[in-house]
Amino acid sequence: MSGVSRRQLLTRSAMAVGGAIPLLGAANAQAPAPAKGPGPAPGQAPPAPPQWGGGPIRVLLITGFHPYDRAGFFNLFDSFGKEISWTHVDHPAAEAFFDPALAEPFDVFVFYDAFAGSERKMGPDGRVQNIPREPSLKLQKNTKALLRKGKPLVFLHHSIASWVHTWPQWVEVMGAAADWGSPLKNIRGKSYPNSGAASGTKEHISVVDRTHPITQGLGEGFDIVDEMYLNPMFEDSVHPLLRTNIPARIESFPARMQRDPNWKHPPDSNMAGWVKTAEKSPVVYLRNGHDRLAWENPAYQKLVMNAIRWAASKEAMAWAAANPKKIFA
Repeated sequence: MSGVSRRQLLTRSAMAVGGAIPLLGAANAQAPAPAKGPGPAPGQAPPAPPQWGGGPIRVLLITGFHPYDRAGFFNLFDSFGKEISWTHVDHPAAEAFFDPALAEPFDVFVFYDAFAGSERKMGPDGRVQNIPREPSLKLQKNTKALLRKGKPLVFLHHSIASWVHTWPQWVEVMGAAADWGSPLKNIRGKSYPNSGAASGTKEHISVVDRTHPITQGLGEGFDIVDEMYLNPMFEDSVHPLLRTNIPARIESFPARMQRDPNWKHPPDSNMAGWVKTAEKSPVVYLRNGHDRLAWENPAYQKLVMNAIRWAASKEAMAWAAANPKKIFA
């Protein structure tokens, strides 16, 4: 990475934003259960699995503001070790990496964040609330420059809940918006109730574009148990790759309706994955990926690796450069 180690790069960026970055991967991921066999000698610890990977595609993995099973999620990326080398950074320090100079060592950004663009504060009822905040002028400037240079972006699952209240351009970058705690306002000029979510949903994901590199090896589709969403998606600005067999309407969220009988939400798209462009950047969104039930699904593993591989490819960047989508003025 241009003579700078990942640890040095992250430490410098943490200083730039005035906060510490938890260096994860080997430090926080738990080793998977040892394979059956003779095992280590008595008193000897089993060898730790390889961490961070050693592959040629350099991934910056961005998380924050949403709890998740860190060990299980990081094991997913460790399983790609022959193809990727990955570095993890949490919000808010992640914002420093939108500076094109700091982004340069990475081939692709992968987002598993949610509620970026929020400050967590204690409300009058004693519950922690996400209070929206505006993106800084520096972040907006850096993001515009980064996307016009063509940095590839891959968004997973709840990442479509970032900056949805204060940064409409970022919503257009992703191609969708969601918030399960607060209503959505001014999403392309419309307002929506808070979004629906239903974990543990058995669904069949159909491949609707079998020619795209991201869907190779998936056949006509796959079965998965995962978390469903009901939220606005922008079919007119994306190229769909995947769709779920679960209708995107409130009847598909019975637990949510039981908790709040007054909850209403208009029907929306059943897309489960797409590609698009943002300025000159290739963009991928994959809606699946809530927990180990998804991360340990071989079809999902193939899907995520295909998405990273394609987004970082010369072909994807050439496609995005030839089909730019203006986001920023």
